Amino acid sequence: MSIHAHLTPGALDGVRVLDFTGVIAGPYCTRLMADLGAEVIKIEPPVGDLLRGASPRRQGKTPYFGQLNAGKQSICVDLKKPEGVELVLQLVEKADVAVQNFRPGVLRGFGLGFDAMKARNPKIVYCNMSGYGQDGPAAGYSAYAPIIHASAGLDLTMISHQDGMELPLNGSVPFADYMTGVHGTTAILAALFRRERTGRGEEIDIAMADVIFNIQAYELQESQHDKPVPRQKYRALRAKEGFFVVNPLSPKNFLDLVNAVGHPEWLEKYPLNTPERVENWGKLMNALEEWASSRTATECEQIIREGGCPVAKFNTVLEALQSEQSQYRKSGVEIDDGAGPFLVPNTPLRMNESEARIKSTVPALGADNHALLTSWLELSDGRISELEAEGVLCKPEPHQ
Repeated sequence: MSIHAHLTPGALDGVRVLDFTGVIAGPYCTRLMADLGAEVIKIEPPVGDLLRGASPRRQGKTPYFGQLNAGKQSICVDLKKPEGVELVLQLVEKADVAVQNFRPGVLRGFGLGFDAMKARNPKIVYCNMSGYGQDGPAAGYSAYAPIIHASAGLDLTMISHQDGMELPLNGSVPFADYMTGVHGTTAILAALFRRERTGRGEEIDIAMADVIFNIQAYELQESQHDKPVPRQKYRALRAKEGFFVVNPLSPKNFLDLVNAVGHPEWLEKYPLNTPERVENWGKLMNALEEWASSRTATECEQIIREGGCPVAKFNTVLEALQSEQSQYRKSGVEIDDGAGPFLVPNTPLRMNESEARIKSTVPALGADNHALLTSWLELSDGRISELEAEGVLCKPEPHQ
């Protein structure tokens, strides 16, 4: 797909999304929709999204929040006040989608569950995201990504691929959050497509645990196998400087690899088409590491890649975003949250004929109270000021 200036609006241009989410999974889901042109309204409590207080920080703001919420608008509403709930329900009447990732029942307790929204807008698409789903014995359990990684098997799966490791790894990248966000976006788009044909809204139930179950296909099937299954491990190979990994998965990949490194005899010495494949794989990796001991990881990558076998040296994310390919694709772009510009990944959703990109601005808490309520609900400035004076709407602090 060529990279060029887009000439048409985003695929979701005209779609209105009410975003009740916080932290990562929900905000990433709605951020992807904003990337595709949706108008996303972040409805925040007086304290704001929890991620607004996360590190790292610069001039009172966190780019972590900025990356996940770029391109949205923010209104700050106190849902503990009936007037605040009614205000939101009026917005529901004008919206297409609502997304929430509170624990099951929390938003319903405010009078903003699916049934309440459907009564005001039968076409609403309402997406729930939670740790374990909206129903069942574990539905009410609190859950963030590290909790799901542990309970849904991922952490033990990860160490099962390591040698001599018994203690699960420290929590790191919140895979469950980001993948749940992607699944939420997928389900929302499917529901919008269904609505185009039926005129009916939909309630969606995305559980983080279900998402993590689905990425462990090999391990699940292995655990049900009646005999031990040898494992082929894609391990990091140490070079004179740095590390790299290879994946000669097909016979051609293997041929390309041994020819590139100047050891065609390895085809017969370490055959990968025999019952001893896994054992020979390990010996092949040892031989590659010995070959690499006099070369840098960059040199190893270049030699093997030019030969045709899949290979990569280990990079930091910043190094990867500054690579020639990433610069060509504009994979890294700058946005501004009011504290100055910072680098973020561009959207992974690319279209050839419609705009798809991360937007360059980040909303301050409650910054769009006036503009949004004026354009959506045609409230007067006087009425909006009254709602602010009553504490139904919360004014942004000067430093936000």
